[in-house]
Amino acid sequence: MSIKNIIVDNGGVLSDPKTGHWFLTPNFWNIIKLDDVSVDSLRIAMKKNISMLTQEPKTELEEYYMFSDFYYQILKDINYKDLSVDIANALARDCVYNDDKYMFYDDVDIELDRYSKKYDLYIITDAWPSSSRVFNNRDISKYFKNIMISSLESKSKVEGLFEIFLKKNTNIIPEESIFIDDREENLEKAKHCGFHVLLMDRNNKYTDSEYRIIHELSDIEKEIDNFKMK
Repeated sequence: MSIKNIIVDNGGVLSDPKTGHWFLTPNFWNIIKLDDVSVDSLRIAMKKNISMLTQEPKTELEEYYMFSDFYYQILKDINYKDLSVDIANALARDCVYNDDKYMFYDDVDIELDRYSKKYDLYIITDAWPSSSRVFNNRDISKYFKNIMISSLESKSKVEGLFEIFLKKNTNIIPEESIFIDDREENLEKAKHCGFHVLLMDRNNKYTDSEYRIIHELSDIEKEIDNFKMK
């Protein structure tokens, strides 16, 4: 079978967090006093409370409330002396409503435009509702036939998002599709569902993998030719 569909994740494939961490918002250190915070303690508190970030938000407002609770709890855990609901709300507002949180890679526009003329493009991403707004405002939604965001379906990739994607996009045959992600556990799930898979490694994190590794979007085309030859 020939390849007809290219399906990509967002984080690590199309974009990365501008600050280097998804939950350190663009204005985080303008809202929080750096001198009063141990960065190591902050990261530990974020990891400890990650379960508060569920797949339940269906609107940006619900996402905002979720992040407000999350930031309040992590600041409480690190004994931030100026802790208040207002500060937690300010962090949540910056996290949810600031499009600048995403830093898109330089090759995104030219390569998506090129591939969209030859293949059907899709996004499957573990994310929250504000991602849709960012994609729209960044003007990349136009390249994709469908964008599936995990919280809108109440399932992450490993929990069954691929199955939901196939159920809602009945025209897609997995064997005619390539899925690209930067996490091996997501590729394992996608491969189990019948997709061809590629591991995106933008920052050279992997020295070895059972999956084919690519480093930029232009590499997909060569791999498509390899899959065609099978």
